[in-house]
Amino acid sequence: EGEQSGGFHLYPDLGIVEIIDPKTGELVGEGQPGEIVFTPLDARGTVALRYRTGDLIDGGLTFEPCPHCGRCLPRLVGHISRTSEMREMHLDKLKGTLVDFNQLEHVLDKVDSIGTWQLELRKAHDDPMELDELILHVEKSDHAAESRVRQELNERIAAAIEVHPNRIVFESSEEMRRLQGVDLQLKEQRVVDHRPKPENGVAAHHNGDSP
Repeated sequence: EGEQSGGFHLYPDLGIVEIIDPKTGELVGEGQPGEIVFTPLDARGTVALRYRTGDLIDGGLTFEPCPHCGRCLPRLVGHISRTSEMREMHLDKLKGTLVDFNQLEHVLDKVDSIGTWQLELRKAHDDPMELDELILHVEKSDHAAESRVRQELNERIAAAIEVHPNRIVFESSEEMRRLQGVDLQLKEQRVVDHRPKPENGVAAHHNGDSP
């Protein structure tokens, strides 16, 4: 406790793990961040060769001995997150802001006063030409006052991505299961995008200027 994790230990006789640049597909150097690519060697059934997982590792792959157990196995180091959770949000009338919701996942999972949660992206007034809104649905896990939990969440989210949620909505456990699609989806829906799209591909001009 209190020490840095030794990382996820790999066994090369069972499978080969590589780290690539998610944009170019090229291998990156040791300790460099990138996308995890996996080739199983001892699996049964469907053959997979250099399967792109869509998972990003921020500490990359290292071949140094583990500082805790001393094993010389290759290790994945750092946080693992999904490439699909990078979203562009239009928070003002000038330009879009690329928000990494992977960062928020790590932040929210460490908040003791909440249990499960979901981040929802919407448009103000459900108008595709309006600004984006970020709504956080949470289930409290203790008896903390909602005002204190709301303040803590606002501070933590702003520190992580420099954006405050427009609303924080406290939900029951049953409603959170419904929102996340538990028992209906293959994976809990923790980030959902409910923003309507402009019709016929017409671009939004918030300030009324001509194209």
